[in-house]
Amino acid sequence: MIQKRWLTYYQAERIKKLGFIAFMLVLLVINCFPIFWMAFSSLKNNNDILSGNVGFSRVQKDVYSFFTDKNGIYVFSIDGSISKYDPNTKKLLANATVKGQNVNYAKDSSFFYLANSNTGIAKIDRNSLKVIKKIPPPVKGFDTNKFGNVSIEASDNNLYYSVEMAGIRNVYVYGKKDLKLKRIIQLPINEEGMIRSIFLKEGQLFIGTDTSLLQLDLSKDKIVRQIDLGKDYYPSGIEKVVSIEDNTLQMLTQYGLFVIDLSSQKVTQKLTFGMNRFDDGFVKDGNLWVANPDGITIIDVKKNKIISQQGGLIRELKDGIKIDPHAGYTSNEVSSVALYGNELLLGASYGRVSFLRIGEKAPYLDFQLPKGYRLVKWSNYNDLWKNIDFGLYLRNSIIISGFTMLFAMILATFAAYALVRYNFKGNREFGIAILSTQMIPQIMYLIPLFIMFKWVTDVTGVQIKGTFTGLIFIYTAFFVPFSIWILRSFFATIPVELEESARIDGCNGFQVFWKVSLPLAVPGIIATGIYVFLSAWDELMFAWVLTNGQTMTIPIGIRLFVGNFQNRYDLMMAAATVATVPVLVLFFLLQKHIVKGLTAGAVKG
Repeated sequence: MIQKRWLTYYQAERIKKLGFIAFMLVLLVINCFPIFWMAFSSLKNNNDILSGNVGFSRVQKDVYSFFTDKNGIYVFSIDGSISKYDPNTKKLLANATVKGQNVNYAKDSSFFYLANSNTGIAKIDRNSLKVIKKIPPPVKGFDTNKFGNVSIEASDNNLYYSVEMAGIRNVYVYGKKDLKLKRIIQLPINEEGMIRSIFLKEGQLFIGTDTSLLQLDLSKDKIVRQIDLGKDYYPSGIEKVVSIEDNTLQMLTQYGLFVIDLSSQKVTQKLTFGMNRFDDGFVKDGNLWVANPDGITIIDVKKNKIISQQGGLIRELKDGIKIDPHAGYTSNEVSSVALYGNELLLGASYGRVSFLRIGEKAPYLDFQLPKGYRLVKWSNYNDLWKNIDFGLYLRNSIIISGFTMLFAMILATFAAYALVRYNFKGNREFGIAILSTQMIPQIMYLIPLFIMFKWVTDVTGVQIKGTFTGLIFIYTAFFVPFSIWILRSFFATIPVELEESARIDGCNGFQVFWKVSLPLAVPGIIATGIYVFLSAWDELMFAWVLTNGQTMTIPIGIRLFVGNFQNRYDLMMAAATVATVPVLVLFFLLQKHIVKGLTAGAVKG
């Protein structure tokens, strides 16, 4: 009895073939996964990498300011979004997002002007919350992640923009209508000083810095006052001017309120009341209302005492994401406060807003803004060039790796051909000796080479350490032995009869090598050259010791993203991705020759 087969021979062979292809695809994905993950991580926020977050996190949507008019309540959050809320219908009417960080805003009767450090200034219609126009930031060549506060103020015709960063001492003046840069006002601040905030009133621009307050007369573009705050001042900087009345200025810092008499140009009061942070505030009826980690504190400035202090004003979160309507209220969450009629608007993290009637103990209404956008940071590829001189390191790597490959292939090609075609005493032993040099760990050569470089410089006066020549020489010496051993097999596959025919036709020894053997060995030479190029491209240890600031290579440059002053793993991933591109381009351009080279020695004869 003949048993019937479930599959025919051809069906079984087809299944085997498909299974083999699937298996090879799985191996390909496994091998390429580190490259894909590196490129994926290069678009992530640094905090996501440090915390081990697999995906792209959402931007924190903390509330930092409010504005109210007859059309509703406008809520500004730190992700660059503006939300319009109708307290009557209890609905969000519109939402505009200008993706950014370190945001601030100014207003006039028709528009909002939203400023942030990485995308510049956006002009937004107050009614529809549509972006009318956007311009890039005027500060060029800096990593925007290192900026602090961004400040913007609006006069009748102009916008005044500043950014907090050491060495930037300018206020940028734009026309409100077309957002074109009119002029740049340079301020008398030392190189390490920073502009913390600006405040405009009646043609006078008050500029808060690290240690002083400047008063700029805009009609003359001239500093008319410069008040040094002295020893009584905390180094947090002037974050906000909350009031200017009767020639008295009240300014808010992160750690307290300072009252300055503009006539005597002295600090007359310094109020802290034991609070560890002053986040936001406003003045009403001579009293200062402050948002701080404990809730809301009302201070009588003249009597220098606390009138009342109230906490537990922000609704708790459920699962750390959304407001839990059944939960209670928590303290240490209020980050912004504003007056709305006879009520207070309180803002907090995760876009939470509470309405509190003055005199009552608990809010009567609260809501939450929509979630922030996913933080995909294409700007990492722009910022990596600003943190270190990555272009210099990229150029150095191309020069060093390219010349190393060139010199190593020239020497190895001649040597390998000689070992294969010429029989001389010690031929076999010499080949083994070449390979045996690769058995010694390279780190063992590091100190002797360093001493040798120093000795040569001391004796001859020729500087070798820190030069292209020195590193290319060392790399060539390292890669020639292994290249000789690989190329021996390629020349061994070339039939001797072809060379003998060329000699019969009148070619001398060099012509035989140049016109017959060398062209046939090109695939093997290219494959070996790619190996040498990649080895030199990725080498770190000798490059770290034997180069200087002008000859450093990409591995050193990538290493500089992690150190005493910064730990930017996001930029490290972006730099590694950029460093991979030239190698991939080289591989795809020469892959045909690489495949031929890898299979050249498979069949002999």
